[in-house]
Amino acid sequence: MTPRNQPEGIDASQAQAFLVSYFGNAPADLALIGEGAWSRCFGFRRGDEALVIRFGKHLEDFRKDQLASAYAVPDLPIPEVLDVGQAFDGYYAIARRAHGVPLESLSSTQWLAIVPAVVSALEAMRMTDLSSTSGFGGWGADGQAPRASWRDHLLAVGEDTPDRRTYGWRERLAASSEGDAAFTWGFALLERVASAAVPRCLVHCDLINRNVLVGAGRISAVFDWGCSLYGDHLYDLAWFEFWAPWLPHLDMRTLRSELERRWREGGYAPADKAARLMACYLHIGLDHLAYNAYLGDWPTLAATAARMRTLATGV
Repeated sequence: MTPRNQPEGIDASQAQAFLVSYFGNAPADLALIGEGAWSRCFGFRRGDEALVIRFGKHLEDFRKDQLASAYAVPDLPIPEVLDVGQAFDGYYAIARRAHGVPLESLSSTQWLAIVPAVVSALEAMRMTDLSSTSGFGGWGADGQAPRASWRDHLLAVGEDTPDRRTYGWRERLAASSEGDAAFTWGFALLERVASAAVPRCLVHCDLINRNVLVGAGRISAVFDWGCSLYGDHLYDLAWFEFWAPWLPHLDMRTLRSELERRWREGGYAPADKAARLMACYLHIGLDHLAYNAYLGDWPTLAATAARMRTLATGV
């Protein structure tokens, strides 16, 4: 999976000062507990409450986390976001803290034990009621998504517009003949296999970037919904399978087998599964070619291109 660029983030002293101003008194046990491409997270205590505060530059990500908590069920625990607002030169979100270790940090034995819970979370997302929302693709702070079909969303991976965080990736990609050729090849194949005939489901789209916590033998939290989509539920399975070489201790074949067993038991069979998974693999690969071109991370771009070709051709 693509390494995350670290943000120029708020430090602990700044976070402490902000929380003193916010609450009127100092929080206890404040510490940096995580950071990614777009935000930095601090844990703290206020009385008996364990909370977190995230700082970042993208309000929509925090609003999406706030909306996503409405989809929480026992199999899909999503921490409640208590408040979102402006801070420093960006935004903050305060949420209840969940404890655990990142899913991808589990040992091979621990992974096998948690696979049924991962499948239950995937199935909870597949069956989430989205009737109050519309559209396909990345949904916004209003809960709506912009594309008329899943195919439209998939093919939008070729766009490089100023409203995107990675704007400028196409010009940078052109500097790599290998990367540019891989993108052209993959996009042409995606145009052939992408379909609009898919169920419209809730998709997390970032489940192995420290965004799923496991504690006491169960999933304790699924958070960071900034990349979430409405579209084909097979995308999250494809995500696990695409990044399998980066996580060799996690047996993705067991995940696929358990998920398919659950489908059979429930009388469900995804139509055109192979073609739909192919489209997902291609989109994941193309999206990360663009991202790594934007970062200038050419070794990861080359590895991603190779993985995309392997999944698309079987060699």
